[in-house]
Amino acid sequence: QNMTKCIDLSNDKTNGYLTQPIGRVLHSYQVDIQDSTTAEEEGKATFVLTMAHGSDPNVAAYHYFIQPLARWFIETADDIDISDEDGGFWTVLYLFREHAMPENKSNNNLGADAASSPSVAQKYYALAGYTTLFHFHSPFRKPTPGIIVRVCQALILPPYQRAGHGSKMLHAVHRYADTYVEEYESSIPIVEINVEDPAPGFVALRDYVDYQRFVSLVSDPDEKKKNYDGSDRKVIPFDSAYLTMHPITSKEYFGPIPENNLQYVASLLKITTGQSQIVHEMYKLAQLEAWKQQLLDCSETASQSHDPSTIEDAETNFRLMVKRSLRTNRQEELGACAGGKEEQKALLGKWFDETLLHFWGLLGLERQNNA
Repeated sequence: QNMTKCIDLSNDKTNGYLTQPIGRVLHSYQVDIQDSTTAEEEGKATFVLTMAHGSDPNVAAYHYFIQPLARWFIETADDIDISDEDGGFWTVLYLFREHAMPENKSNNNLGADAASSPSVAQKYYALAGYTTLFHFHSPFRKPTPGIIVRVCQALILPPYQRAGHGSKMLHAVHRYADTYVEEYESSIPIVEINVEDPAPGFVALRDYVDYQRFVSLVSDPDEKKKNYDGSDRKVIPFDSAYLTMHPITSKEYFGPIPENNLQYVASLLKITTGQSQIVHEMYKLAQLEAWKQQLLDCSETASQSHDPSTIEDAETNFRLMVKRSLRTNRQEELGACAGGKEEQKALLGKWFDETLLHFWGLLGLERQNNA
């Protein structure tokens, strides 16, 4: 691909646009937009997701050209040499918006190739975002060795934020990992995706996407997964019996998640065991809130009041489950408390309240008065 032709176009508004997207096209999708121009008169815009390998000189040159954008929007952003294969290798998931250039501009500004096909509108592509992925082999990882993919930089440019692109990109990263052996003819599978120093916004995005994928496993364990070409791919069957082993009114329902189950889900979703714990907590909170609403609805229908202590006990059990997890994961911060057990208790309470609000926001729940 001629990088000069793709990047250095004329000085009108097409400057900086690509005549074709960088990398291997994974898939495209449409979203509603506020502005309606040219081909988007129906209020739809087309976006294209691609995966590009840093070892490709054209990809490395393009990324060197656009990566200064990150310093404007990512506080700790550093330049990355994606051609560097010391200790692993880089790929970049790019998001482009597809435009259809008016015929007269296509002929005037994109040269002889476009002019030779006057009846076909020239498509060109604007960068909307990207995610850099560092791959490294972990031969001693337990329980399964393989390639770990680390999300390093994730950027959606401001005009395209809050339109669902981040979720689609993270889902695409996981689908890339799921199909890596078949699609990229690798003998070593991708076994985990983690994130380097995520900002609060990305923490929320990751938790939301991981929870969606977990719910998909639980709701349809026999669902056939698809490769990018539409063919079926083999997946490990998911047994969710352990989630319904105890009633929601029992302490056991909110007891510690067995380590083998945490690892089981982590391996299926290619996430860390810490993220597996989080999606289990979110799932149990969603079940708790649904059960509470069912009690309230039944009470209204039967004109009978429910026992408030039943709900309070379940909420207490959930709170204890989350606090156990917080205590385990943040031991160093708790150990640094100068005020002893009382300060630790207050800090755990503060962290729980923050976690609960975080989960409620991701689940689209409203805080209940009795919560």
